[in-house]
Parts: sequence; C-alpha cells; structure tokens
Amino acid sequence: MTSHRSAVAAGVVAAALIAVFAYLSPGLALWLTFIPAMLIAYGCHLATTDRRPPDPSRVLPVYLIGLAWQFLHFGEEFMNGFNRRWPVEVFGAQAMSLSLFVWINMISYAAFALGALAIYRGWRVPLLIAWFFAVMGAMGNAIGHPVYDLVSGDLAFPGIVTSLGYWVIGPILVHRLWTAGLPRAAVTPDARPIAASV
Repeated sequence: MTSHRSAVAAGVVAAALIAVFAYLSPGLALWLTFIPAMLIAYGCHLATTDRRPPDPSRVLPVYLIGLAWQFLHFGEEFMNGFNRRWPVEVFGAQAMSLSLFVWINMISYAAFALGALAIYRGWRVPLLIAWFFAVMGAMGNAIGHPVYDLVSGDLAFPGIVTSLGYWVIGPILVHRLWTAGLPRAAVTPDARPIAASV
C-alpha cells in the first residue's frame, strides 16, 4: 500500500473511532480526552510510522511493558469506582455503567494488542492504534490523572497510583515510535520489515 493510500485509510479509521467515541461519551468526557488524543495520534502517525515502520526491536519491548502496565492501571480504576467518579466529578456528566466501562477497556486492549502485531509486522494503518495507545493510554493517563485529582479535590482519585508509571513509560514509548523508523533499505515495498527481530 502506498503512503498516500495508507494515510487515507488511517484517516478513515481515525474518523470512525472518533465517531464511536463521540457517541459513547458521557458528557464531554471522551470529547476532551479520547478525541483530541486520536487527532494527535493521527498526526504523529502521518509524520513518522506512515512513512517508515518502526524497528520492532526498539519499540515493541517498551510498548508491551506499557500494555502490561495498562492492565494494572485498569485494575486500580475498576476497584475504586473510576467509571462512576470520573464522568461525574471531573466532567459533571452521568456515571458510566460498569459494563460499558469494562467493554470499552477490553475492546481497547484487544486493539492495542493488534497494535503490537502492527509494530512487529510493520503494517502501516494499524500503527495508528499503536500511536493512540502511546498518546492516550500512556501520556494521556500520565497527564490526565493528576488533573483529575485537582478537579475532583481528591488526591487519591482512582487510577492516580498506577498512572505515575506512565511518566516513565510514556515518554520512552513516544520517543521510540517517533525516532525508531527502519532505514528505507530495510523496508520492502509494502512497508514491512525484511527482517524483524524482537
């Protein structure tokens, strides 16, 4: 797939996900978090991984560490009522049902796992999802949770403890996605690495 076609395809995926986020959003919650993060992820993808796939040996280990940490982060939020408190106390919206909260997270993690496969295989369009994880899952949690603490007035707002790990994981992941493009000589015409070792 040419870079132009993959950029358009990734744009279609981004637009579809933005529409889903807008539909599912409790009040402005996803409008002010997930939607801007997707726009940033798309821009980062166009500037980097749509042109050159990342070197899996540099990106995949930290990506998988971040994804593993995300499960711990979800556990902290789940145990402490994030689905109820986040929409109500931060955005003044209705609480999110526990089932919707779990489904959104599980579908996201399934997509993020496919993002790991995209890094390994050098598939351009799904690399958008890898970028969304870096922007929203890692940096969004690192930056967002201290803000939620301040807005809610609770310095132990659900998710704050595990979000701190993303101050380490997030910048490393973003830096590696941004800079770890394979040399053009090591990329086949369909943008997959000739030899990708993990």
